[in-house]
Amino acid sequence: MFFVLSKTLGLLLEPLIIPYLCLICAVLAFWRRRRLLGRFFVSTAILLPLLYGVIPLSSQPLKFIENHIKPADLAERQIDGIIVLGGFTGDGVVAESRNQPNLGSAAERFTAALQWHQKFSDKPLVFSGFSGRLLPKGASEAEIVRQLLDDLAVDRTHIIFENKSRNTYENAVYSYDLMAPTPGSHWVLVTSASHMPRAIGSFRAAGWSGILGYPVDYQTPETGYSRYWDIGYGTGLIKKALREYVGLLVYWLSGRSTDFLPS
Repeated sequence: MFFVLSKTLGLLLEPLIIPYLCLICAVLAFWRRRRLLGRFFVSTAILLPLLYGVIPLSSQPLKFIENHIKPADLAERQIDGIIVLGGFTGDGVVAESRNQPNLGSAAERFTAALQWHQKFSDKPLVFSGFSGRLLPKGASEAEIVRQLLDDLAVDRTHIIFENKSRNTYENAVYSYDLMAPTPGSHWVLVTSASHMPRAIGSFRAAGWSGILGYPVDYQTPETGYSRYWDIGYGTGLIKKALREYVGLLVYWLSGRSTDFLPS
C-alpha cells in the first residue's frame, strides 16, 4: 500500500501540476465570491512556471541536499562490500524489445559501481532493485544490469543481485537480509547525491551500521551556477527537490528512516 500511494500521490509533486491546482483553487475561490483569494491563486499559477526558470532560485533546494553528504574517502579504507541502488536503467520495455540494455539519467551509479569494483574486486558488489514503476513491464533492472555486465565482459563472480526491492526502504531491508552484514563491517553505498540522505536514513533504520555514502549523479555545481535562465532545466531541478524533501519527511514519519535529514 505504501508503494502504491507513493507512486499515485507523487503525481501531485509534479511542478507543472501545481499551477493547474492553483487555477482549480482560483475557480473555487471566485465561485465562493472570494475575489482577492482568487486573484492570488491566478497570479501564483502564472508566476510559478516563470520562477522555475530562475536557476539561482530553483537550484538552491536541490543544491543544499546534494551538498549535505560528501563522498567518503575510500582511497585507504578497508571495506566489506559495495551496494548500488537501482533506478539507473532505462525503460525495461524498450530494452526487452530492442534486445539491448539501456541506461537512464542516473547512469553514474553504474559507472561508479564498476570503478570501485575494480579497486575492491574481491569484495561483494550488490546491485539492489527490481523496478520502481507502479506497473513494471519488460526487462527488470537486474536483467538489464546482467546484460550490461556481460556485454562489457565484467567477471560476475563477486557480483550479487537483490532483485525484489521497489523503493529505497526495500533496498535496505532486502539487501540486509541477503548479505547479513556483521557489526563493525563497512559497506559503500552508491546512489544519486540528491537521494543519498534518504538512502542513508533507510539503511540505518533497516539495521545497517558503518554505511559509507558515495553520492554520484550530481545535478548542480557545488558552487556557482552553470546557467541562469532555463524553464525546462529549472522545472527538473524543482521536481527532484520536491520528491526528495517530501520523501525524507514521509520516510521519517513512517519509521523508514532514522532522521528527517540524515548526515
